[in-house]
Amino acid sequence: MVRAATGIVDKPHKEIRMKADLSAYISFAGQARQALTYYRDALGGELDIETFAAWEVPADPGHEQDVLYGVLRTPDGFVLRATDRPLSEEPVAVGSAVALCLNGEERERLTDCWKGLARGAQIIEPLLETPWGDLNGVLVDPFGIRWIFNIGTSQ
Repeated sequence: MVRAATGIVDKPHKEIRMKADLSAYISFAGQARQALTYYRDALGGELDIETFAAWEVPADPGHEQDVLYGVLRTPDGFVLRATDRPLSEEPVAVGSAVALCLNGEERERLTDCWKGLARGAQIIEPLLETPWGDLNGVLVDPFGIRWIFNIGTSQ
């Protein structure tokens, strides 16, 4: 089912051929849909969401519409995947051991991403110019995910 007004596509998995990629796969405790929608609004792109119910995968009572698999793909090539971890599995623990990093020379695009993700976020380090000329900043989004930005020519 496609809900054009929201830009979210709820559908069973369809078989497509894809090139290999490396992406973040984030587990949430019932907030995957909200988080992916937030990321889509902040970063742009197309969001595909598959629920436990759509695949008839057993879910905890009341969690049939939780996200079994969600993926956001932006025209820039950003890819974020997410799931709602079942209550029967290890609890989701928010921590600081892993961060998502947006890095590149596209100053306007990445600054827009910062502004989008900064809505409702905790700013750890504001997006400021470094001594080497890049912009650098760190925030924690409303879902507890740490984002590191480096905008410039350093790698």
